[in-house]
Amino acid sequence: MTVTDAIAVDRSPTTFIIRAAIGLLQGLALFALLRAAETKSWPATEAMLYAPLVTACVFVPLVAIVGFHNLRPQALALWTAIVTALCAALAAEDIFRDPGTGARHDPQALLWAALAAGLFIGHSLIVAGSTDRKYLAAYATDFAVSWKLALQGALAGAFVGAFWLLLWIGAELFRLIRIEFLADLIKHDWFWIPATTFVGACALHITDARAGFVEGTRTLALALLSWLLPVMTLFCIAFVLALPFTGLEPLWSTRRATAILLVAAAALVVLINAAYQDGRYDSPAALRYASRAAALVLVPLVGLAAYGLSLRVTQYGWTTERVNACACIVIAACYAIGYAATALGWRARLAGIEATNIATSLAVLAVLLALFTPIADPARIAVADQMRRLADGRVAPEKFDYEFLRFRSGRYGLEALAQIAAQEPVAGAAQRANRMLYARTPAEAHNRSEPLSAQSRAANITLLHAAGQILPERFLAQDWARFYAVPPCLVTATSKCEALMMDLDGDGTPEILLFSLVNASTAAFKAEADGSWALLGSIAHCAGVHDALRSGPVVLAEPRFKEIEVGRDRLRIVPSCDQNLNVRGVQPSEGTR
Repeated sequence: MTVTDAIAVDRSPTTFIIRAAIGLLQGLALFALLRAAETKSWPATEAMLYAPLVTACVFVPLVAIVGFHNLRPQALALWTAIVTALCAALAAEDIFRDPGTGARHDPQALLWAALAAGLFIGHSLIVAGSTDRKYLAAYATDFAVSWKLALQGALAGAFVGAFWLLLWIGAELFRLIRIEFLADLIKHDWFWIPATTFVGACALHITDARAGFVEGTRTLALALLSWLLPVMTLFCIAFVLALPFTGLEPLWSTRRATAILLVAAAALVVLINAAYQDGRYDSPAALRYASRAAALVLVPLVGLAAYGLSLRVTQYGWTTERVNACACIVIAACYAIGYAATALGWRARLAGIEATNIATSLAVLAVLLALFTPIADPARIAVADQMRRLADGRVAPEKFDYEFLRFRSGRYGLEALAQIAAQEPVAGAAQRANRMLYARTPAEAHNRSEPLSAQSRAANITLLHAAGQILPERFLAQDWARFYAVPPCLVTATSKCEALMMDLDGDGTPEILLFSLVNASTAAFKAEADGSWALLGSIAHCAGVHDALRSGPVVLAEPRFKEIEVGRDRLRIVPSCDQNLNVRGVQPSEGTR
């Protein structure tokens, strides 16, 4: 009896009905959550609740479907509860750590990928242990279960794709005779989401019930992959042998050497396992020698990747991407060291691969858990290192990456940016950090990165109909970077405005009206009792206002309509541009519509 025969197989109608029902309920739950997000209703209004719900609705039903009948009821209930708690906790932490995303209420893409990988490994180990009734199953069982689960997912995905292709063809056939019902039906969220999850659940059941077919597919896939191992091994050996002649400089000049080296190492690991399989396959001599050589060449590949990363970290410090790359190198090093030690044993079989694979699988779970919790959060590590580099003087304040703290490092970066802004101004660091805190987008942050002086603002603004007036020094010197709705000439050196000074409220002190020449932004400002200036709001205007302002006259006029007082608020009617033209007896042009 093979290992696959020992894995539970159930073709009963009850199992199919339960799995299909789980898939349908999953689709209905996801539809309800999507509708809540579209209508901005509860629970989508609470990101700390919505993200865990979405994550759990995606992964927990899948675990229940593939675990049903493959795990004992008590084990399945416990594992499902653990998966639910993990999904909810990690999704909530992902939202909590990143308050700067504003409207984001879904976990980041990297967390989806990490959860998928972690749950795949964890589920494979648990099902294998349940099959062997051990905490750690035999390697042959681990191998059979993991490959069965991977192929189930791939085949189920292909089946769902084929299902939707047929639906699309059917809809197009009916559209040929002007029947739009099916084409309209498949566009509705209430149909396509439950249909997809229902069909996916059915496909998972079919592949689970046809274990022999899955095993045959696995055998064929591994046989094809294994014969790619000698080719990949020759490439890697030739690359390593060429390095003494080319030197490392061409390698590092690409700025992506570490990533490519890690991909090459991952390809070797997959191909080595395709040749080794579950340890009982008697592979040809060519594959055995290629496996041994590949196991040895893994060491220089991973070593070069680690060296390249260390150079970048030494020169520029840690970033979130480099922390993630370091985690990948740690996993790759586990494979490289374990496989190389096995290859140096010069035994007929590379049996040490089995222990290396199981140990590294557990290491992957530990690393993923650390990366997506505060234990080893890449943003926390990167921010702490960048702050140390700034404090030690290894990076000058004017070259420090404030944008990274504001937009790419979540809560940790915002806290560090606020800490810099609260310090006494030293070489402009506090001033730059303060401006970055109030930027809403990276583009706006780039425009506001260099603080403007009063002289620069004065050069940006042309005062119309001045009549001896000048812009107040206090207005020009005020820090406008913390205000969102001001014309860019107050915060950007390359922007220009036109201005008027008029006493709008009759208090004897003129207000300032700004009209941007680079976009449609406008603003009115009023002097406060302490001498500072406050933003009153924007100014509604129509096309051609700039020409009219320059030619004049510009006079104050009573509102055309009275204001409406509602409690403490006042409502006012702003005439449309067409209405303004009609009042003057002018037909509106296309440009003012």
